[in-house]
Amino acid sequence: MKIEDLRASVIRVDITPSIGSPMEGYGERKGVSQGIHDSLFAHLLLLEARNERAALITLDLLGVRLSITDRIRASIGRAINLSPSGVMLACSHTHSGPAGFLPDVPGLRTHSDPEFQRTVERKLIQAAEQAELHLEPASLGVACGHVNGVGSNRNDPEGGPFDDEVIVLRLDNQDGEPLAVVMNFGCHPTVMGHENLLLSADFPGVTADTLRMIYPETAFLFTNGSSGDVSTRFTRREQTFSEMERLGRILAGEVLKVMHEIETQRNVLIAHRLEEMKLPLRQFPDVKEMQTKIQLLAEELEILKSSGASHGDIRRVFTQWQGAVGQAEMAKALGGKDEIRTQLHLLKIDGLSLIGLPGEPFTSTVLEIKAKSPFAHTAVVSYANDEVGYFPDMEAFESETYEALISPYRKDVAAMITERTLALLQEA
Repeated sequence: MKIEDLRASVIRVDITPSIGSPMEGYGERKGVSQGIHDSLFAHLLLLEARNERAALITLDLLGVRLSITDRIRASIGRAINLSPSGVMLACSHTHSGPAGFLPDVPGLRTHSDPEFQRTVERKLIQAAEQAELHLEPASLGVACGHVNGVGSNRNDPEGGPFDDEVIVLRLDNQDGEPLAVVMNFGCHPTVMGHENLLLSADFPGVTADTLRMIYPETAFLFTNGSSGDVSTRFTRREQTFSEMERLGRILAGEVLKVMHEIETQRNVLIAHRLEEMKLPLRQFPDVKEMQTKIQLLAEELEILKSSGASHGDIRRVFTQWQGAVGQAEMAKALGGKDEIRTQLHLLKIDGLSLIGLPGEPFTSTVLEIKAKSPFAHTAVVSYANDEVGYFPDMEAFESETYEALISPYRKDVAAMITERTLALLQEA
């Protein structure tokens, strides 16, 4: 083996918390977890080539704040000599997962659990140490496929944009067997609703489990993409675990097909870079005025429900009520602040560039980044390293969608992120 040839290893660890833990993802959810439908996992993929290392960590969590990511990066760096820019944490954003990692996200009812944080951090450090011990010669390749029927634009399912691309990175061991597969596909994992009190990774977990039935020795890592305005709202037939399995298997089928189209190679390049970014905040309304508006909208909502109004009319007023509640909470939490500081992250693995965004980008943003990227394959990874809310596009702000109403940012936030991301890719 030449010194520049790739070495890789992957470790999978169970991060399922105990029953009775708080859950995160829906403000309407009442009660704590009552059981475990399917276990939650973290995967740590360690890559080494030409004396450069990088680690991709995927987690079955709603999101992680940057302060926690920085702590995990520092711990892993001390354990296996890895720079902070070489570690990307990517959450699936399951809405049936545990709370604990989002202590202070504006507009969301979040819960901090330091003990759960320490438990997961300890497991990730141990995974990094094991991964370093088990590095082995590997080869990799990238290809993409297309998936329909899992997600759609949740604001305009007929005419709204939707990124149907699934990008697949396959890593083989020295015997040519798949060691790990990284998939990137954009969709909110919201098959299960707020009534569900069983912990679950939602459809991404089913996708991984389905593929592991065929390749039991392979690790399957899910990263989310253009999820801000994409969900299963109009593709799911019902909110049940059997429906979750149906959608997860649709995605698994395409990933399996693409896996077998990939040709791998050993001589690869690894590069990574972090870039600080300041996201400008909007002007928040007066809290007292918003509280009055919340009350009026709540009364209107009750009238519509009792009069048998259409689902569309009820949904419209409910969205306005949610937005008013979110704006009131943001005004309290962020009043007097001008910006939120976060990071963009580039992790380049030969022919694939993973660009980590710290929240929920819209489809239009992701499609523009992909179209203008100088690289053959660019995977936009949402919920990467930080979770700071929605990045609506201008059309969403003008239409006053739910995401725009509860976003704390100025109307040009998507354009700013796109510009900075493309500059980062060009510099690479």
